[in-house]
Amino acid sequence: MIPVAIFFFLVGAVLAWGFRVSILIPATLLAIIAAVILKLALGASLPAAIGYSLLLGPAPQLGYIFGLLARNVLLMLRSPRSASVVTLYKRHSIERAA
Repeated sequence: MIPVAIFFFLVGAVLAWGFRVSILIPATLLAIIAAVILKLALGASLPAAIGYSLLLGPAPQLGYIFGLLARNVLLMLRSPRSASVVTLYKRHSIERAA
């Protein structure tokens, strides 16, 4: 089940780059249904399969959160907000002269 959880976590992270939060409803339902089918195919009982699927359900949501955080960190790293002291001093001295 760990590879399936990792897969749905990564799916959630990729969905964060192109979709809004509302995509999490079908992604979570898909993860739960896939987990139930997988566990039943592996020979588990229905209550055990449902239990595993409920543990796997939040994986796309956690991945979505991680994807949003990663996107924001990358945007902050590319942001031109960092300026040297010399640049700030020159800008301030030009404003005083005018």
